[in-house]
Amino acid sequence: MANKQTSLGDRFAEITVVVVTIIALVAGWFYKSSIENASLPFSVDGISVEAPKGWLQAESSEDVLLRTTDINSTGFGATYTIRKIAITSEATTSEVAGLVTLEHARDLLAFRMLDQREVTVYGREAFEINYVFVESNPDLTHTELPSVVRGTDYVFLNGDHAVVVSFQADEKTYDLDLDRFHVFLQSLNF
Repeated sequence: MANKQTSLGDRFAEITVVVVTIIALVAGWFYKSSIENASLPFSVDGISVEAPKGWLQAESSEDVLLRTTDINSTGFGATYTIRKIAITSEATTSEVAGLVTLEHARDLLAFRMLDQREVTVYGREAFEINYVFVESNPDLTHTELPSVVRGTDYVFLNGDHAVVVSFQADEKTYDLDLDRFHVFLQSLNF
């Protein structure tokens, strides 16, 4: 048996294929990330934010200024909500957080508070509320199991109103979606 020796051209071709493949994978990953992280400016009542592009935005109602949901999520779609609540000048973040918690207990199925505390979020004082609840499809023709949903609310005081920014996502994808929510939260201005 004779040993076949590879020529310099063969080695160059093998190395070129590996390098081109790596460059294509990296370029594809950057393109995918730019598409996933694309955003649209949103502004209403002195509050502006960069909302995720391609998400379903619901009509604003009463105190809800923005409600946007990732329609490509599995289970309960990741949802960001911004609310503006009128308050008195003496109100504290913990009092407003108590009001928000009572609303959740009234409106959400199997609501459970996990944690609440004062925090600083991107240089602003806020009150953080962490909770879980069960979301089930009210349509009886669907045979889906209910979803356990984790949520986090941030309560900010701003003069005569409070700004409540909420993030809710399926428990299975909550940690994966949390980084994207922090990008959204960082873009918030009021």
